[in-house]
Amino acid sequence: MPRYIAFLRAVNVGGRVVKMTQLKSIFENIGFSNVETFIASGNVIFSATRKAIPSLVEKIETALRTELDYDVPVFIRTDAEVAAIAQRKYTVFSMAEVDAAHSLNVGVLHVPLTVAAQAVLAGFDTESESFRTSGSEIFMLLHTSVSNSKFSITKFEKAMGVRTTFRNVNTMQRLAGKYPPDNP
Repeated sequence: MPRYIAFLRAVNVGGRVVKMTQLKSIFENIGFSNVETFIASGNVIFSATRKAIPSLVEKIETALRTELDYDVPVFIRTDAEVAAIAQRKYTVFSMAEVDAAHSLNVGVLHVPLTVAAQAVLAGFDTESESFRTSGSEIFMLLHTSVSNSKFSITKFEKAMGVRTTFRNVNTMQRLAGKYPPDNP
């Protein structure tokens, strides 16, 4: 049975607190197995019969909306896709760029950016942040701390015409290490 990792946006931020035990129960109640949560930022690992990811996203978003009474955007990757994301750390930015930066974050999307959206993305590069894409991910190199950054995910999504959620690349690497694709 395939293993997936769901990245939930707006969990445990902005005054919306969700216990990981509650998230685990929601996923189990809609029929997923081997459900685990990973740190309290809305990362849920689960197994499901092979289905198209958009149908899994819809099922999870509907259940979360029902249980939490607000919308929670959901982005799903397979364990193999998470491993590939973690390995791209030095392919979208050089080792020197990453090592000199404060942090590297990964935004997960449902589909790759359009050519028009990629042109808009170029306008988001500042002295504090640099952006690159790779497949259905946006890599954001922060040259300053998050608290000093002027980056707004809401403004970003509106300008780009997409929804996303970001995770630190270290989280992706830890997920890939804990849930490798060859270990069902």
